[in-house]
Amino acid sequence: MRKSIVIIMIFFTSGVYAQRSDSLWALYKNTKNNDTTRLSALYEIAWDLIYTNPDSTYLLGQKQLEIAQAKKLKKQESKAYNTIGASFQVRGNYVKAIDSYQKCLKLMEELGDTKGIASAMGNIGSLYIDLKQFSKALGYQMRCLKLVQQIGNIEGVASSLNNISIIYTGLKNYDEAISYAQKSLDMYELLKDDYGIASANGNIGNLYFEQGKFDKCLPYQLKCISLANKGGYTNLAITTGAEIGNTYFQMKRNDMALKYLNDAEALLKTEPDGSAQMAVSTVLSEVYQKMGNFKEAFKHFEISQHLRDSLYRGDVQKELTQKELQAEFDKKLVADSLKNADEKKVTDALIFAKNSQIEKDRIQKIALFGGLILLIVGGAVMYNRFRIIRKQKEIIELKNKETEEQKIIIEEKQKEILSSIAYAKRLQEAILPPMSLITENLPQSFVLYKPKDIVAGDFYWTEVVDKEHILIAAADCTGHGVPGALVSVVCSNALNRTVKEFGIKDPGKILDKTRELVVETFERSETEVKDGMDISLCQLHKKTNELEWAGANNPLWIVRNAQIIEYKPNKQAIGKVDKPLLYQTHKIKVEKGDNIYIFTDGYADQFGGPNGKKFKYHQLVDLMCMISTMPITEQKGKLETVFAEWKGDLEQVDDVCVIGIRI
Repeated sequence: MRKSIVIIMIFFTSGVYAQRSDSLWALYKNTKNNDTTRLSALYEIAWDLIYTNPDSTYLLGQKQLEIAQAKKLKKQESKAYNTIGASFQVRGNYVKAIDSYQKCLKLMEELGDTKGIASAMGNIGSLYIDLKQFSKALGYQMRCLKLVQQIGNIEGVASSLNNISIIYTGLKNYDEAISYAQKSLDMYELLKDDYGIASANGNIGNLYFEQGKFDKCLPYQLKCISLANKGGYTNLAITTGAEIGNTYFQMKRNDMALKYLNDAEALLKTEPDGSAQMAVSTVLSEVYQKMGNFKEAFKHFEISQHLRDSLYRGDVQKELTQKELQAEFDKKLVADSLKNADEKKVTDALIFAKNSQIEKDRIQKIALFGGLILLIVGGAVMYNRFRIIRKQKEIIELKNKETEEQKIIIEEKQKEILSSIAYAKRLQEAILPPMSLITENLPQSFVLYKPKDIVAGDFYWTEVVDKEHILIAAADCTGHGVPGALVSVVCSNALNRTVKEFGIKDPGKILDKTRELVVETFERSETEVKDGMDISLCQLHKKTNELEWAGANNPLWIVRNAQIIEYKPNKQAIGKVDKPLLYQTHKIKVEKGDNIYIFTDGYADQFGGPNGKKFKYHQLVDLMCMISTMPITEQKGKLETVFAEWKGDLEQVDDVCVIGIRI
């Protein structure tokens, strides 16, 4: 199960970090600044070093604590305890981390900071998950969930639900674990958090796997790896690939198991991970053994055993350290007990010597003295227990108060990101041709355009050559969302330059020149960029009903008398390829009543229906033939209705663009 991370870490490139560090140190050293400003600068410096130098983070946190306590600044004191706790957590000292977080929590409660209390509860719960103390973890995560629900923090709700699911998994309560994992998935879908959605799907799949329900497990795992690959989440893709391989192996589908395991192993070359490599190699060894390929089975068995030994040594060292600490504690208890026993013997001997002649008095005094010793020992034990309980209470009270500042930072960053994306949408809309231009020159036409996110990688394009000739295209750039939108701007600009600046009108030659301009743009980057687009481009001669068409990976469909006529594209994207070929221009005589359709792959690739499968092109062919008999004004509405019904409650997986023209 994948645990939601609560502590917020901030990273910078080396150049930006150096400038930021100098600026922050200047703020701190300037004694004319107020104490809060100086301590906030110290706090930021400490957090910049949290992963690279956690020891320095600890020392800076101690300095911040010393100043804050001297100045009686509780808010800054709570942040200092949070910094110290984070430094312990990164270094694996969970007990001291909890102690520091609890002190932070106590101050947050005194300040009445609800968000900070919720975050601190979540952090303590997460640490108890790492310590496998699931009952304690559940109490904290439940209280955290209640608080984040009260303040409307959806990200916090998603994280808490996910962690509660992990806790129930540890307690072997799979029904509750699946219930909370599904609720967590719902929250991540509401947030449109692709990584959260992918991870939650993987968690649900793993829960079904634990119960041996492989048919239920597989769809969630496949959804997880699909989103991980699209989002570039390499570690998640590797882990999930290994899990899918194991699922197929349990289902005795070794060919499919091998495919996903080999894909995961290939990704490990770009992002090594010992634990993930061990998981992949372990299942690969079993698969090859079942297939009778004992050479490969033995090779992967050796890899998995080597990694297992390496990881095991680390675990053993950690366990030995814990046992040494426990042994020292037990040894101290034994020494204290022996000391008390020796003192009792000496005292008893003295009493016996003094009172040997009076048996009754001796027995009474021994009984009285023995009772006194028991009372002292009992009192010492009770005091020690009371001190431990009080310490634990302080630890528990402290932890729930830290992440208020971090939550505020996240919310502000989220607002900035959403604002930037909204502005990007306005910029992208500016490159799309106005619908009035299309309907004025092609009155019998429609454009169905449904971005997956706020901005899209798909776009439609048109250029009026003259009164009798018009160019129109449906294009699909690499990716979707903001990355896809950036590529679409480059590709749209290349199309415009090809037609307006270079005066090219032939569709195939337009694609040749566009590919040249796109490659030229991306080659300016110091890193290799392989992005580009698939496109279907038409030029319609309105007077003669002649159609010139060229395609890069996307076809042209003409529906005539409810029968499909398909023109296949060049299997070559607009972008950098090893051996580029010229794009072919098809000259087609269209007839009155023909329906011309150009489109991207988003409609056919949508998951949905009763079994959660792709719509696929064969269904799209049937749909196009069916709607071709309808008025052009109704065709778009029918396509939208069918798409919405097929998708149902599932997420839209890609941008959708469909253009229809009736001759």
